[in-house]
Amino acid sequence: MFGYTFGLMVHPRQTWEKMAGLSDEQIKRLLPYPIVMALLPALGFYIGTTKTGWTVVGEDVIRITEASAIPLVVLSYLALLGAVVFIGLMVNWMSKTYQVRSFPIKGIVLMGYACTPIFLAGMLAAYPIWWLDILAGTAAAIYVIYLVYMAVPVLMNVPWDRGFLYASAVFMVALVYVVVVLVGTTIIWEYIATPVFVD
Repeated sequence: MFGYTFGLMVHPRQTWEKMAGLSDEQIKRLLPYPIVMALLPALGFYIGTTKTGWTVVGEDVIRITEASAIPLVVLSYLALLGAVVFIGLMVNWMSKTYQVRSFPIKGIVLMGYACTPIFLAGMLAAYPIWWLDILAGTAAAIYVIYLVYMAVPVLMNVPWDRGFLYASAVFMVALVYVVVVLVGTTIIWEYIATPVFVD
């Protein structure tokens, strides 16, 4: 299950080709990967906001209470895992348009492995240095886009020209999901899971 992680980071094309050769049953066995990996950013966020803390101006370290961090950690985990599942289901749904034989778990596995850079970069939240986290998050997001554009033609077995259009449609769905999550985060942060700061 974790054997493809390193390959996706250093030689993604060969890794996707290797995964494309798996049977449907073998692909189904890869489903726990995003479930486990999505825990990394959530745990990093929890450690960074409750134990390490961050500074905005000066030397004052800002932390939130553990009790107020737990709902935020759970919600961030669900949002990240929800992105993988929702976009993965859309990958499967769009497969009919591109005359590809697929099944829901295949789309989820594709997105789960494509999000590997986000999962790994999320661990940096354990030591929140703003410029480093923003830099790592941006680099991870760019690499995820690259992985999606590479994965869709190979894993879904479509020609590269149609695969580019397919991957672009997946990317648009992801953008819509991000906007929905940002709006939801604002509402939840304000009315449901407001953080309590440590004095």
